Amino acid sequence: MSDDVADKPYTIVFQDCPTYLYALVHGDKYGYEVLAAFLREIAAECEKRNFRNVLIEENISATTSEDDVIRTASELPQFGFANIRMAYIDRFTDQRELNEFGRQIAVKSGVDVRIFNTFGDADDWLSDKN
Repeated sequence: MSDDVADKPYTIVFQDCPTYLYALVHGDKYGYEVLAAFLREIAAECEKRNFRNVLIEENISATTSEDDVIRTASELPQFGFANIRMAYIDRFTDQRELNEFGRQIAVKSGVDVRIFNTFGDADDWLSDKN
């Protein structure tokens, strides 16, 4: 394993689904640098695998500042999400309010993103089942 991979404060498990890329992010550290790194990696993977829809499920127990959320959400188009439809699930429901705040900023920045409580609801939206 390279030092670069070993030093990352997160891991991402990718899975191809029929209409979207699924990305499960595990970690215990948060902040702008961590957010920016894993989001860039996910956007690059969408591009590599030719997906225009992504479901990001976050399993990170730490939280981040409102300033980091503002910066990250407003930079999503530059990270590669300008033309990618994003469904987002956070396993830590106590972060819902901060996630919703970030979603509103992302939408104003031109990103098509929605937050879901369940995998099934996110899958339905990305698969146009609703």
